[in-house]
Amino acid sequence: MEKKFLFIIISVVLVSISPQIFAEETLDELLEQKNGVLIEQQTIIFEVGKNSDIHVRHVIETGAWGADRPRFIEIFPGPHSNLIVADEDGDKLNSSYEKTTFEESKFIILNQKAGNYDLIAEYDLDNFMELEDGLWKKNIQSSFDITIMFDEDIEFIFVNSRPVDVSDAKGINCIGCGVMLEYLHDEKISTKEISSSQGKFEIELLSNEEIFEIEFIEGGTQLLNFDVKGNDQLYILKIPLENFLNPYEVYFTEKDDTSLDQVDKIRKTEFSQNETHVSISFRTIGEGIVSIIGATPEEHQKRLEQIENIKSREVKSLPKVDEEKGVALPIPGTQAASELAAQYSQTNQEKVNELSFADELEKSQTQNSDNSMTIVGIIVGLIIVGIISGVIFKLKKN
Repeated sequence: MEKKFLFIIISVVLVSISPQIFAEETLDELLEQKNGVLIEQQTIIFEVGKNSDIHVRHVIETGAWGADRPRFIEIFPGPHSNLIVADEDGDKLNSSYEKTTFEESKFIILNQKAGNYDLIAEYDLDNFMELEDGLWKKNIQSSFDITIMFDEDIEFIFVNSRPVDVSDAKGINCIGCGVMLEYLHDEKISTKEISSSQGKFEIELLSNEEIFEIEFIEGGTQLLNFDVKGNDQLYILKIPLENFLNPYEVYFTEKDDTSLDQVDKIRKTEFSQNETHVSISFRTIGEGIVSIIGATPEEHQKRLEQIENIKSREVKSLPKVDEEKGVALPIPGTQAASELAAQYSQTNQEKVNELSFADELEKSQTQNSDNSMTIVGIIVGLIIVGIISGVIFKLKKN
């Protein structure tokens, strides 16, 4: 009897549930119902800081429409709030959304726009960035181009583990955006004093985890090594060239492994090289030992000649540089990207992605002759590091 009574209650509850979840309108049905159009041409801006929430702006620069033909903007997934729709002068514009509240909605409905004014729809996107092991990170995937703007207290970011100095920039542009974005929660630089036969010298360090005592070994080959205890650790080391010559090779081994094999070599980026220092960045996963091997004077001289050759290249043609958006790098995996990498390749093809560039190359530019793809360096030291996944634009600060 009790089982029968329970079955009746459950049946009543199931019957009373509204079938609305099956009747939810598709985007096409919604557009047809409202006589609307989904906006595809827009500028999307993420304003990012050292917290989980970000501010999103959708900027529509061109076009005009009336209330009889509204435009739709798709809201980025995740909890969102505080919608504001206005023109470039800050005057509020009429808008709505497809649900009862903005927080429930997936689309912003723009009822009208004057042709001679930009329209800006902005809102907060909650819990977007994730803090883990001292790193703020987010895998950003979008079919749209996204401009990512950073707070003033963020000086270095990592794009697919590659360092980008944004201390003199407003942000980066990501075309057809698909990147792993990371930056340090604490950008405090530490200094380690190293003893050598030529006296003591200092190495500046920046990492999301602690860097333990560094050992410097001299002899036929210079070697710098230290223990790693963090699970996921990014590094930037600023090294004086007077004491430790580049180009470097970086190895990551288990603690009991005293042999440095090719399989132990990890990817690294050398950047911001000048007459006295060079910076190197790399990543480790799990515990082990980092070993950095320096170059011979002959190898170092060859590297300097490579830099000089790059600096002296004649730029045949340059694209117009937009002060706000900068100039694009070629998309990874394309023919332009491959030819650009080949342009700087030396006898040893494995070193294509290991070229470092002097700070004074910030304003120099090179062009891939076959595809007219040009790199304009605005970051501290032009970075040729293999082409990162996602196209990055460097932006000048106001």
